[in-house]
Amino acid sequence: MMEESLRDKITVLEEIVKENETQKKILESTKEFDGNGFDEAISRKGELIRRVENLNGGFESLYERVKKELEGNKDKYRDKIKVFQDLIREITDLSNSIEAGEKRNKALAQSYFSSSKGQINQSRKSSQAALDYYLTMNKSKITPPQFYDTKN
Repeated sequence: MMEESLRDKITVLEEIVKENETQKKILESTKEFDGNGFDEAISRKGELIRRVENLNGGFESLYERVKKELEGNKDKYRDKIKVFQDLIREITDLSNSIEAGEKRNKALAQSYFSSSKGQINQSRKSSQAALDYYLTMNKSKITPPQFYDTKN
């Protein structure tokens, strides 16, 4: 059961890595920002993280039950312990990869949102300038032409 729990955790962590890649593609996209896709990826990752937490809790409680047996008979369970160690190493590698992906995505998101904020500010300034021009022109007393061509 412990081995199965570790393998399930690896599978879930691999799915989180895929979601990180999905987020990266959305944030790096030169097309229009896919807000719905980004939100969906975050939502899926949240669910996957809850699954990892459940697997962690189940593994820890199971380990507490068999801990004395494993420690007391290391020679007997040497092969299983080696398998557990290898799986835990793989989990650690995946966790490090996820953490690096999260940092990268955070930087990309900050860059994107900073750029978007600048574009919004620029649009706001342009709109304000156009409004100011319109108001100024409506308030001014433009003198109509003084000479008219009276030829018909």
